[in-house]
Amino acid sequence: MTYIRAVLGALINVLSTLFFSILVTLLGFLGQQRAATSAIRVWAAILLGTFGVRIEVEGEENIPREGGGILVFNHQSHLDIPSIVLATHQQIRFGAKIELFKIPFFGAAMSSIGTLKIARDNRTEVLRIYQDAAKRFADGILFVLAPEGTRQREPRLGRFKKGPFVFAQKAGVPVVPVVLKGAFDALPPKSMLVNVGKWRRTIHLRFLPPVDSVQFESLDTFVNETFNRMKDEFERMPSGT
Repeated sequence: MTYIRAVLGALINVLSTLFFSILVTLLGFLGQQRAATSAIRVWAAILLGTFGVRIEVEGEENIPREGGGILVFNHQSHLDIPSIVLATHQQIRFGAKIELFKIPFFGAAMSSIGTLKIARDNRTEVLRIYQDAAKRFADGILFVLAPEGTRQREPRLGRFKKGPFVFAQKAGVPVVPVVLKGAFDALPPKSMLVNVGKWRRTIHLRFLPPVDSVQFESLDTFVNETFNRMKDEFERMPSGT
């Protein structure tokens, strides 16, 4: 039964992603950014609900209420993004690898709401994009970035890249570590189907206390401190159930 649900759910979510991509694109071009964020949240709820995946959230009080910031998360699965969308009620925008912007409708939707185009092999271009985006923190925008750069092939934290931390230091905004556990089990890297073999599953998500980007003289110390906090929390968290 879970296999049938996964197949039907995949078809439903292709259609819903198409619909919401068009809707978000229209809202983005009309300048209705908050409405676009609400639409993205509905899309995320449909996606996770279709597959019997719920999220358990802790630490919402650690999210900055004003002034913006950067949420950095451990990238385990394609379900990370919708999980964070549902858990975060502020205006959030993501960074995404530049190849995703070539996807019809979906790419246009991301562009219209100001998603950051991350060219992973061009550090200079990435830093330029970060610099251009820094002024949006004044509007309270939270950027969500994956310092590992890509999904991990095992349920553990991978090595962090420095880009998001350079972004935080230059903009003078805090970094809020976001630790997810259970997304890997719901959708492993080699699987195309969500939550096969289990009718219900929980993704645990915790927002840790902000890390002040300006307190570190050394960028490496800033990166390592954030990594260690997330790694310790990941190891303490329960597995997805």
